[in-house]
Amino acid sequence: MSTAIRLHWARSKPNFGDWLSPQIVECVSGRPVKYAKIDQCDLVAIGSLLQRVKNRFWTRPVHIWGAGFIEQGKGVKTRHHIHAVRGPASLARLGKTREGVAFGDPGLLADRLLDGTVIAKRHRLSVIAHYKDKTSEGLKRFCQSNPDVNVIDVFSDTNTVLREIAASHCVVSSAMHGLIASDAMGVPNCRVVFSGDLRGGEFKFDDYYKGTGFQPFLCQPESFDKTQYETLLNHYRRPGLPGVKAALEAAFPDM
Repeated sequence: MSTAIRLHWARSKPNFGDWLSPQIVECVSGRPVKYAKIDQCDLVAIGSLLQRVKNRFWTRPVHIWGAGFIEQGKGVKTRHHIHAVRGPASLARLGKTREGVAFGDPGLLADRLLDGTVIAKRHRLSVIAHYKDKTSEGLKRFCQSNPDVNVIDVFSDTNTVLREIAASHCVVSSAMHGLIASDAMGVPNCRVVFSGDLRGGEFKFDDYYKGTGFQPFLCQPESFDKTQYETLLNHYRRPGLPGVKAALEAAFPDM
């Protein structure tokens, strides 16, 4: 039996984006995964977790596959094995060159968790709010303006969230992994800002879009209407997505 990969991920809340990490690592590696604290892990993957990784000279090196920083900050000198990071802003903080490092979030491999299942479209529009936005006035206004919207709860289990995204013609999300999972499955998506409560502001979103080269789409909760919906459907493209996915998978560390 294969040895379990000791993976660190954020697990204080049942948050969809965080719990993608063990499932995707298990899928890509073909090995079991178990949770480990940051100072005892072998691997850090999905999530804004690089600020947790210690860089002292006595720290045991770990493998980094697709993680990023949550906000701008001073650079660090790292001894860790960098295989992939979310984007160039995270790489710059690590003081590393691009050589041998893939860009992208492994959440882009989320479609593999559905194992080729064909899911019929049932929702014209779905919204995914970051857990800090679940009771925000911005989300309430958006739902009032779009009464047929399907609300996808980020605290639902991973399979449910992925199936609901796949069943949507369009997704509007303030949660980054709602956008990334939508990209993984080719579902047109648009970022919305429901509040100013997300730590790091634009940093992680900019890092992701610059790392992948994807065009970001942004909408306002008060003004998302039929015209914006149709514009998104007509103009959403993710050129290079297969290459980004292939590079991420090829960068998975041999541990």
